[in-house]
Amino acid sequence: MKVMRCKHCLMKAEPRNGNCPACGIVPNKPKGDLSPGERRVRLHARGIRLMAMFHLVGAGAGLIMIPFFPAPLAMAVLAVVNLLLAFGLARYALPAYKAATVYYFLIGMVNVISIQHGAIHLGGIAMALLGLYLVGNSTAKAVFERRLPELL
Repeated sequence: MKVMRCKHCLMKAEPRNGNCPACGIVPNKPKGDLSPGERRVRLHARGIRLMAMFHLVGAGAGLIMIPFFPAPLAMAVLAVVNLLLAFGLARYALPAYKAATVYYFLIGMVNVISIQHGAIHLGGIAMALLGLYLVGNSTAKAVFERRLPELL
């Protein structure tokens, strides 16, 4: 039996009671027929997927930069963390949500402390805030906790 992919959150899963187990929306429902709550959930689910792709790109860039970095082991660990976060966020796993929020907070704090070393750290702060917004909001948390049907 072929497992379908939800059109809204892009997760491969067998629907439960006609709804996607991750986003709680009927998988084949047209985008124009979504209620305002379903549109909000779809937007946040897509934002989570976007952050997963950012982590995947970060992991690839980290692996490429290992030979050029002064501490190759630290860069390898950072690449592995990014890879794990990418796969966890793409699957809407609750441990990945918790790890990502801690990761974004720590990255933000490192950039706030290092701001006197140049304006490049403003980009790090902006990325940490974007990550916290896309993954750490209440709707995204409901997606990770699989409690969306009660919110819709």
